[in-house]
Amino acid sequence: MSSQAGNHGSTPAAWTVTILALIGCTISGVAMIAANVMLFWVGAAVVLVGCIAGAGMRMGGLGAAPARR
Repeated sequence: MSSQAGNHGSTPAAWTVTILALIGCTISGVAMIAANVMLFWVGAAVVLVGCIAGAGMRMGGLGAAPARR
């Protein structure tokens, strides 16, 4: 079992990814119900932007430090 730092993933980078992924999935889900293909891809783009933003924030020091072995 690995030992994680005391933050348990509660970093600004992790929260940014989580919130943007939730918003993007919600948009895509509504688009599927409404049969709107363009809105579906907008939601997918929001998820992608969230992943990129989270990676950038982690590189900027706002994420968890890599685990040391």
